[in-house]
Amino acid sequence: MFRLNLMCLVALCTCSAREPPILTIPNQGQLQGMEMSLIRTQRIIAYLGIPYAHPPLNQLRFAPPQIDPIPSWEGVYDATKFKDPCLQTEKDYKQQEIPFLNLFSQLSFNISEDCLYLNVFVPYGNPPPEGFATIIWFHPGNFTTGNPGMWNPHTLIYKQRVIVVTFAWRLNIMGFLTTMDGEAPGNFGLMDQQAAMMWVKSNIQIFGGNADNICLMGYGTGAMSIAIHMINPQSKGLFHKVISMSGNFMNSAAVKNPAEDKTVLDDLAASFACYRTPTSSLMECLRRLDGASLVSHTSYVNWRPVIDLGLSNSSEPFLRESPRAHFERGDFNKVPVLTGYTNMEDILSIDGLNDEIEDEKILTVLNEIVNRDLPVINNTDSCIYNYDHIMDSVMFFYGPSVPLNNTQKARQLIADFNTEKYYGSSTYLHAFITSKDQPTYMYRFDMKPSTEGVTGNIPKWVSVPHLYDLIYIWGIPYWIALPKQEWDLRDKRTSDIIMSFWTNFAKTSDPTEGSIFPIKWDPFTKDDPGILIIDRTFNMSDQTRLNYKSFKFWNEYYPKVIELATQCCNATDSAPIIHRSYSLYTIFLPYIILLFAW
Repeated sequence: MFRLNLMCLVALCTCSAREPPILTIPNQGQLQGMEMSLIRTQRIIAYLGIPYAHPPLNQLRFAPPQIDPIPSWEGVYDATKFKDPCLQTEKDYKQQEIPFLNLFSQLSFNISEDCLYLNVFVPYGNPPPEGFATIIWFHPGNFTTGNPGMWNPHTLIYKQRVIVVTFAWRLNIMGFLTTMDGEAPGNFGLMDQQAAMMWVKSNIQIFGGNADNICLMGYGTGAMSIAIHMINPQSKGLFHKVISMSGNFMNSAAVKNPAEDKTVLDDLAASFACYRTPTSSLMECLRRLDGASLVSHTSYVNWRPVIDLGLSNSSEPFLRESPRAHFERGDFNKVPVLTGYTNMEDILSIDGLNDEIEDEKILTVLNEIVNRDLPVINNTDSCIYNYDHIMDSVMFFYGPSVPLNNTQKARQLIADFNTEKYYGSSTYLHAFITSKDQPTYMYRFDMKPSTEGVTGNIPKWVSVPHLYDLIYIWGIPYWIALPKQEWDLRDKRTSDIIMSFWTNFAKTSDPTEGSIFPIKWDPFTKDDPGILIIDRTFNMSDQTRLNYKSFKFWNEYYPKVIELATQCCNATDSAPIIHRSYSLYTIFLPYIILLFAW
């Protein structure tokens, strides 16, 4: 049993008026779904717990999803109940996620290794002649957590008349372990996602959907997953547009090299008394163990997709190199894109910001954030990178020109630094690249909820942290009841606008086409990189409201600083060693910085 404060679709919807028609899925069998409604007149149809691959058990653990043949059944399949989400542990949730999750009532739910199921939610009534546009939701969760039953699409579907598909895919060690060879190349969670997309492409017309109008929508690591499908050749043709929210896939740390799992494999072998070599023996042992024990034991690992080129001779690699390399050379599926981020991403993960902040605290926090980028090296006299100059470049750009005596300004500086470094610059670069070939729309979400009961569990000085924009995108003001308080009408109005924009894009590739709201959202282009600032006024960005230069700093200048400052750490015996005191880089960096600033 897995216990955490989460939202539950079944508990919130009054289910069951009339039985919808029985559908027949080719090569699988017949389905019986159900009607769902928040109030009697607002009905949608749901088909829950449909298998899109065989259970990944026994020999199918740490293996690609088996979809040939597709799972089938006799008689009429009961598609009226959610299946259990994939294995995960409560401690895998990050501290910054808890305030958002705590908005919702207490819920206990089971988890299972048998979890490769999807849910299809359909508008009530006849589809349009071309069929409903379809949104496939890729949930967030740091590749370690997630439950399709958390996300209630009722309001989105009832008001906007699109099909929404949610699904589970393998997480943590079950989805992303690699043995660094063909025994278990890794990326099984991504392969699950692709299998679900293939199922939707093949069968969505049976539900009244348009198989040629499928939009992928993902948040956080869900957005990172979508970026990988944009560069994976086998995913091409399975979708036609992308909504990518709060993703950070242009960062090199978004994916891992296979060698990172060597210590994990050593630990597993020692902890569970498995033979470490050959790898086939290790995998036989791991496949016999209790799955929940494996997940709990490896919760310390930073699980994420792996660059699997060259690991297997029998299968094509899923991820040949970093997503950024693919996008920068134009090697990706060119489809319309809607993308953006919130103005205080990850702010709740930074400690100490509720206290009074002096200039020394600013330097300490920025030091901690910058340290995440630096390679771990052995400190020897012949190899010391120019860490001071890395911080010089950062502080020259972000440091206050005069001492700050205002804690709120200090907090804002840190928030801007962290958000622009990890989300704003990545999102801007993605939009800049995709806009060369396809319609691209970019936003920054500054709209803090007006309902006091929603923001009471985050500090008052925080604006919009990670996840909080999902309140509007999923129409949460219409389906989550707050204790002793009604939702502010402004939040419902904002949710109506956002749901309209997101689904208009899914339908037409233009968020404002046919919109009843008099809001201008210009496409992002190379010559006019407009960004919609989503606040009470919904205005396009300009230099007074958005620091465009920060994007150039992080995308173009800062990587060069890191490369030069750590060059000696990667030097070969025949390469020159760069010492801190004699490096040309040390001499000329201040001038480079001044030139850049000018």
